[in-house]
Formats: sequence, structure tokens, C-alpha cells
Amino acid sequence: MARRKQRREQQAERNTRRNHLLFLAGILLLAGFLRFWQLDSFPPGLYHDEAYNGLDALSLIQGQTFPQFYEGWELYAADAHADRPAQDTRFPIFFEGNYGREPLHIYLMALSVRLLGATPLAIRAVPAAAGVLAVFTTYLAALAFFRAASRPDQDPAPAGWPLSPPTLALIAALFVALFFPAIHFSRFGLRVMLFLPLETLTIYCFWQAIDRFRKQISMAANEPQRQSTLHPGRVWLWFALAGFCLGLGIYTYAAARLLPVLFILFIPLWLWREPAARRQWPGVALMAGTALITALPLLIFFARYPYFFIFRTTFVANKGLGTFPDRPWLTWLNNIGRVFRGFFWQGETHLRHNLPGRAYLDPIQAFFFLFGFIGAVQSRLRLRTLFLILWLGVMLLPTLLSGDAPHFGRMSGAVPPVALLVALGAGWLWQRLAQREWRRNLDGPRTATLIIGFGFLLSGGLTLVDYFGRYAQHPDLPAAFYQDDWLLGQAAAAEPAGTILYLSPSQEEMATIYFALDGDTRRMADYFGPGGVVPAGQPGLPSLYFLRPDDAATLQRLREFFPDGMAEPEAHNAIPFRVPANAPRLPGVNPTDAGFRNPTGESIALVDWVPFLQDDQLFITLYWQAVSALETDYTAFVHLVDAAGNLATQLDRPPAGYPTSDWRPGEIVADQFLLLLPADLPAGDYTIRTGFYHNLTQEPLGEATILGRVEIR
Repeated sequence: MARRKQRREQQAERNTRRNHLLFLAGILLLAGFLRFWQLDSFPPGLYHDEAYNGLDALSLIQGQTFPQFYEGWELYAADAHADRPAQDTRFPIFFEGNYGREPLHIYLMALSVRLLGATPLAIRAVPAAAGVLAVFTTYLAALAFFRAASRPDQDPAPAGWPLSPPTLALIAALFVALFFPAIHFSRFGLRVMLFLPLETLTIYCFWQAIDRFRKQISMAANEPQRQSTLHPGRVWLWFALAGFCLGLGIYTYAAARLLPVLFILFIPLWLWREPAARRQWPGVALMAGTALITALPLLIFFARYPYFFIFRTTFVANKGLGTFPDRPWLTWLNNIGRVFRGFFWQGETHLRHNLPGRAYLDPIQAFFFLFGFIGAVQSRLRLRTLFLILWLGVMLLPTLLSGDAPHFGRMSGAVPPVALLVALGAGWLWQRLAQREWRRNLDGPRTATLIIGFGFLLSGGLTLVDYFGRYAQHPDLPAAFYQDDWLLGQAAAAEPAGTILYLSPSQEEMATIYFALDGDTRRMADYFGPGGVVPAGQPGLPSLYFLRPDDAATLQRLREFFPDGMAEPEAHNAIPFRVPANAPRLPGVNPTDAGFRNPTGESIALVDWVPFLQDDQLFITLYWQAVSALETDYTAFVHLVDAAGNLATQLDRPPAGYPTSDWRPGEIVADQFLLLLPADLPAGDYTIRTGFYHNLTQEPLGEATILGRVEIR
């Protein structure tokens, strides 16, 4: 009988373990489905920051040296490197463009792009996979946290939890799988989600170390004869792994720099509350040392270039409607209320981060969370519940200290502690419902399970409707994720390799288009057409201009310049204007062979020019051709000089809307200069001369050349 009973108990335990694993597998499958379903097309398009990460990934794949900059970010880098020049490297420890970004996400993205190609799916597969992994690691962290053995007089024993630790861990994992912000930022090609697996693995290893240590203490107290067989090295191994994950976390996202604060606050409390734990100071020191060694390469970079450590932090802390200039403490106090409201009823309004106004927690989640938080406080802030509240507070600091709180992306680190509090709330609510006497002989535990399960089912339904319904159908979502730029870039990439591509007017953010062009930033040039310049492509090659619909002046100028050109129907917020290869690029009025060259080899030729005098205005159209690649933005000048060599009038300016550093070798650029003639200008013959110089250094690009003469009457 005893053996039969033992076998039944063992079989029941195996069934429980099997069901537990099946539930966990189902939660992970659900998380994977919610994060990967239609990931290639939703969110639509490819937002600028996602594409910028992708450009760095492509540069890694293509073997380029870093730092690499796009869209003028080298101007910011010039400040960072004012005292210490940048060191070229193939494998950077920090990516300096776009406010600076930690490296781990981009290295993983490079692997994804190599496997899947330069597509939105490749960009978003990394955070999506990290999002699924975060569900599993949250389960591990919750399991270790809830089952950590403890002394009853110091901390609640595992049996004191409302449900078994595995059940609470499953609820926490289910919450992360169904949580609206966790789903969205897993489908958004930013680096925030990569922090969550390392954050929760740090917590898991830390509480595993405490669990192992407490078990050894208990074993030594109950069986003194076995004290010599204890293995402190196993405890130290878990502390070392916690330190490794803690140090590795700073390679993912800036918010990870705050996670050490949690342990700086908690470990002294732990050592004070549990005197026996003080013998574990070598393990704690090992954790700190391992974290420091792991993070050392990035810390050395920040020590060499402190600009990049504070630049992004300073920017986000002083940007937004919630800031009080020169009074940061008032901003932070104001943010407490804003974050609290964001949790429960007035969420972030930024469309790229949230369904505008949707609270961080839906009503069901908010109820469970409050139940869990109040229960944690009522536990008299015992050691583990104190850890949980500290964890939540530290991970809310990134949004509390920013100027645009509540910012759900910067709150991503708070997802795991919120999940554990939701699990506790659901557990304590289940406990109360299970102990209640129900009418009609209803089974209390089963009824409680049905009610709690229905709550999570309803919460999941709200998430699905809000994210894949209301959010997906928001009319402004395509614009928020730069869908037109992505489609335009794809259309441009489909053009034959010899087609010269242009976009007007110039725009500040080109990363989405560049990524669609497989990272070839020279394939398409953007210029400010309303400024009057006409980049005319190369003789013998077709050109295609993409013009924004509101840039009517540029379209008219191109029609006048290229009578053989043809405008095509508008698509992707652009009007294509196609110029055939045999279309003339030069008027042939005053062909010249003048050239401008500096000792470094940069060279521009003047191939034609056309003067036109009207009343007191002298129009001179100059036709330049880039002979070589140009790294410098030169200023062009046109001077009108009298017979005695005196300057009568002049105009010095960079080519209107198309800097010389954007010119491509062989390209023709037509630029019109308007010289206003003084009212008292004497009649006579005047000489026109032109050339280039660097405005910052005043160094000329070769010698000025005389175009010819013009008679002023």
C-alpha cells in the first residue's frame, strides 16, 4: 500500500510537471505568434531609427570601417572628438550616430540581415526574438524569486505565497506575453527589448545564488555533520553569472546602466537583515567584479569619449512638454504624477510608441497589479517584497527622469517587476476567492481559477483588439512609420543600376530610403529644388527625380530644363520625373574647359555658362561638373569687376540647395546666380570671374577663372 501510494504521488508529480511544461510551451508559442505574425508588414513601412540601425548592420556586413555617420551626424561627432580623435575600427564597441547606440543589438541585427536580407523583417526579427526570450527569462526570474528558500523569521517561506512558485511564474510569463507595450516594442526595430532578457537573467542568477546559499545554511543547521561537504563555489558561480548578465546588459540599452542601482540598494539591506548572509561577501564581490570586467570595454570607451555617455541622457531629460527649463527637480516631481496616470488611465500619446492615450495597464491588469502592490506593502516590506518594489522603482527612473514622461519605451525595464506584481495580485485574489463559500455548492478553488482565467482571457482580448485592431487601423500609422519613404526607396532600388536618382526637396531623415537602397547612400541624392539648383545627372545616363507633390516649382524648373522629360503618376507621396539618357544636359552657349583643383585632388570643372542681363539684374547660369569625389562643402562665387580691376558687385554662396560634398563624379550641376547691379554703376565693359573656396578656412579650390565680359549700358 505504501509503495502504491508513493507511485501515485510520483505519477501525480510527473503529471503536474508535464502540465506545467505544456502551459509554459503554450505561453511561449502565443508570445511568438503575437510578435512574429505579419512582422514584415506591421507596423507598416520602416521608421527612421529602425533603418539607421539597419544601415550600421549593413556597414558591418560590407566590411566598412567605423565610425560611420549618416544625415550629418558627423557634426555632432566633431564635438565628441574635439579633444581625442576617433579611432577607425571594423568592430566598434559603440555606434556613434543617431545620438549614439549600444552595440549588441546592431551586431545581432547584422546577423539577421545577412540571413534574411535588407528588409523590415530582418530589422524587427531581433527585438521580436528578444521579446519571446524575455517571456521565458521572466518565467525563470519569477520562479527563482518566488521559490527562494528562506528563514521564516526573516522572510515569508515559499508556502506563504498565495500560489505555488511555478504557478506564479507562469502567470508572470503570461502577462509579459500578452502585455501591449511588450508586444509593440518587440515588433519595433529598436534596442529596448534586448535589455529585458539580460535584466531578468540577472535577477534569476542572483536569486538562484541566494537560494543555494540559504539551502546550505539550512542544511548545516539541521545536519552539522555535513557542514564540511557544502560547496560555496556553486553559490559563487551563480553570483558570477549574475554579474556577467549585469555587465552585459549595458551593451543593450542606456536604461541598463541603472540596474546596478537595484543591487547597490538591496544587497546592504540583505546583509543587514540576514546576518548569516555576511559570509557571502566574496560572492557579492565576485558578482560586482564580474559585472565590472564584462562592462569594461564599453566603460573605457565612455571614459575616452564622455560626450557619448551623457549626450543622449541630457537630450531626453530636457526634451518634451513636461520639462521645466533650469529646474530639473521640478520636472522629475511632475513626472511622478504623469507616470502614475500613464499606468492607469492616461497613457503615452506618441503614436509610434502606443495607441494614443491607452494606459500602460488595461483595467484587468491594473486591478491585479494594484492587488499585488498593496499585498506587497502589507507584507511589511519583507525582504523579497522590498526587492520587488525597489526593482520597479529603479526601472521607472528612465521615464521619471526624461522630459516626455510617460515614455513607454523607457519603461520597458519595468515590465518584469510589473509582471511579478500582477502574478502576486492574481494569486492573492485567487486565494480570497477560493476560500469564499459559493452558492449551489460551487467548488471554491475551481471557481476562483475560472474567474482569474477569465480575467486574463479578457485582458488578452483587449490587447488583441487594441493592437491588431485599433492601433493597426489608425490612419496616421503609415506616416508615423515612414511607409512612403520605404516604398519610395524600394521603387528607387528597382531602377536599373545606371539610373541617376534624385529626391527633392531635401529632407533631414534619409535612413529609411538609404536602407531600401541596400545602404548605398550615394545612389540617391537629395537636394533643395526650390533653391534653384538643377543637378542634371550625367551625359548618356538616364535620370529619375522623385519630387514631393508640394514642390511644384522644382517640377516646373525640370520641365523647362528637360523638355524631353516626362512626369509620371504620383506614388508614395512623390511625383517621378524621368529624363532619358539622350536628353541634353548642356546648352552649348559658352563651353569652357576651366577647372578648379586643390592639392588633395578634389576637382570641379566649369563646362558651360549662360549670361542674361535684364534691367539692373545680371543672371548667370553656371554648369559645373564634378571631376572627382568631393568631401568638402565649397562656396562658389561670381564677381563682376570693372576695367580697373575694382569689384562692382558679387555673390558668394554654396550651390543653392545642393552642397558640393553631395556631388557625384561626372555629374552636371546647373546653378543660377543673380547679381544685383548698383543703381550708380557706370556703363562699360565688365569682367565676370568665378571660382570656389572653403568658407571655414578661406582656402581657394585652385585659381579663379575669367568667364568673359558683359557690357553694361
